[in-house]
Amino acid sequence: MRICVLTDVYPVETETFVYEPVRWLRERGHEVAVVAHHRGSLPPPDPPERPSRVTGLPRLRKLLAITAAPCQSALHAARALRLVRPGLTRSELAFRAALPEVRRADCLVAHFGTVGVEWLPVAVVVRRPLCVFFHGYDATQVTHEQPGIYDRLFASGAGILTNSEFLRRRLVGYGAPTERLAIVRLAAAPQFHAASREPASPERILLSIARLVPKKGIEDSIAAFARAQGSLRGAWRYEIIGDGPLRAELAAVAESAGVGGLVRFRGVVSRAATLEALCRASVFVLASKPAPNGDADGTPVSVIEAAAVGVPVVSTVQAGIPEILPREAVAEGFLVPPGDVAGLADALARLGTSDQLRQRWGAACRAHASANHTPAAHIEDLLAAVAAATRPPSLT
Repeated sequence: MRICVLTDVYPVETETFVYEPVRWLRERGHEVAVVAHHRGSLPPPDPPERPSRVTGLPRLRKLLAITAAPCQSALHAARALRLVRPGLTRSELAFRAALPEVRRADCLVAHFGTVGVEWLPVAVVVRRPLCVFFHGYDATQVTHEQPGIYDRLFASGAGILTNSEFLRRRLVGYGAPTERLAIVRLAAAPQFHAASREPASPERILLSIARLVPKKGIEDSIAAFARAQGSLRGAWRYEIIGDGPLRAELAAVAESAGVGGLVRFRGVVSRAATLEALCRASVFVLASKPAPNGDADGTPVSVIEAAAVGVPVVSTVQAGIPEILPREAVAEGFLVPPGDVAGLADALARLGTSDQLRQRWGAACRAHASANHTPAAHIEDLLAAVAAATRPPSLT
């Protein structure tokens, strides 16, 4: 199958759910092109990933590309110039419709709802099926700030994909057609499932992997770590991998809570370093919660990766998180309500004082990830959803 993946920036280090499935599809013999508006980068020593095509070009280069396109592309461009379109200029629409990666595709897959809205008229022009994959902020913050933004997309006949039952319900509430809405389970990469954790050592590490933004609740996990010190007795360290606008503020939170010397902000690291950190971790925590602007997680891949390695996970009953951990997580007290610092602290204290409990809960997390969140399961779901999108969308 020939698939054209559409996204805004490619690759983005925090969007493993975009660039890793591209690799998995190619490894299975599918032809995958990536068209992005801007070229991103991965931190070293990860191998460089490049989009097949970048659309954020100077106007003159775009016009030259249109005039140099073969006859079929010119016909598409002519249709684009006549189309009443939302969001794109006629010349931009003509340029995108002339791209060979788009014209040759059996299906277009746009990551994030906003990208799907942008590319919808292009799919109409080139008469290619379009699937739009919603991941989190696009089905929470965006809909909060721009009600009705997806009305035309939902009415077009495009396939709608998302990563959790939580987001599926959200999208249905906004008007997404249930008959064209599929859940595609996210996955941890093969190296996480194959990893062997380091033998128990005197070093005890609590780990979070997240962007430092409000919806990740890092201030709550720091507060819970501080509150659990009566049981942890200063013998644990808390490592936080990731970066973002709240870094300085969160460092101040740790200092004011009296655990500044125990908390280490590592910033963005490579995939290899991420895996190494998980293999050394004793407990993983993500205190996800809705942000004031409506932004919310969809399905945090970091939780899946921690579970795949066998790290016992503590998190919140938020977004799709209950769907990616064993069913007994709430009853066991390892999933607590968003913002429940006392509940998080209790779970950390219990796990922090029992090697046996950590081993048991980590094994349960790993078994669940192995059964539900492998690359094979993700690709199977994705290809089934793409195959179901048999007709090009329409703007009528």
